[in-house]
Amino acid sequence: MQHLYNQKNISLSSWEIVVVNNCSTDNTAEKATQLWESFPSNKPRFSVVNESTPGLSAARQKGIAESYYDYVLFCDDDNWLDENYLSLALNIMQNNPLIGALGGTGIPVFEEREPPCFWVNQYHVLAVGNQSEIDGDITDERGVLYGAGMVLNRAAYKTLKEKFQFQFLLSDRVGDNLVSSGDHELCLALRKIGFRIFNSKALKFKHYIPNYRTTMAYYRKLFLGFGISYGLLHVYKVNRNDLNNIKNDYRYIVIRCLKNVLLTSIKLIANGYYFNDNKYKYLDDIHYLYSNIGHMKTIINVKNIYKTQFSNLLLFHANP
Repeated sequence: MQHLYNQKNISLSSWEIVVVNNCSTDNTAEKATQLWESFPSNKPRFSVVNESTPGLSAARQKGIAESYYDYVLFCDDDNWLDENYLSLALNIMQNNPLIGALGGTGIPVFEEREPPCFWVNQYHVLAVGNQSEIDGDITDERGVLYGAGMVLNRAAYKTLKEKFQFQFLLSDRVGDNLVSSGDHELCLALRKIGFRIFNSKALKFKHYIPNYRTTMAYYRKLFLGFGISYGLLHVYKVNRNDLNNIKNDYRYIVIRCLKNVLLTSIKLIANGYYFNDNKYKYLDDIHYLYSNIGHMKTIINVKNIYKTQFSNLLLFHANP
């Protein structure tokens, strides 16, 4: 909130802060209000809203619904925006109405020390570092953004909701449950209806990384959540002509995931993972192993997937 208060080169009447109190147990609403009131005058409009459905996706939907202006920035509680973040983002969005979502670059700030091999195999899973080497339209390259620091075109989101009855398949993170990728789902849905995904290297923010988020135990849980998300998001990658083959497609994925799990487990044993003190050296393989387990776990639950994904898939393809 201090970094938001420090924003420059943007008029106070051009933006607002909406704090979403999503089932917090630490007096977030009261503390946020007290902190904002402690800042000197000349501040943008500020409000706190409550969302009783737990989960990051529900919290973000509430923030979007309660917001007033044309663009919405997802500023997580551990994001410290550079002082020109809002002014630069607003300029980019206003100059291209086809941008559905815009992302920046997170710079890690560790609670203590940087873990081993961080810039080799970890940064990309913690919403830090360059999202693409392209400065501009990445729709046809990476095509998705991490949610931290993301700017959403509210008109594009309104089209998703009103014309396509869009609903998140992913609750995103809920407490200790690390099923994530709601940010990726939003980008994939925006792409489906013709909006573009942009990256700007000029947009920078610091991302605070506490110690527990770089432990091997946390990573294993995170990667499992990634895999579960991959299974749910598979629907966005299916073409209209493939609708009749979707059941066989899911069966193939289960077999492929099982094969990947077995081969990766053998590889870890052969490379001495269980006897090496530097576990971080093997994090790419751990990522691959647990994401495949999570992916397989989701796909096996075919019945529930079809109830939500298949209806959404038909909706998008019926209204290209």
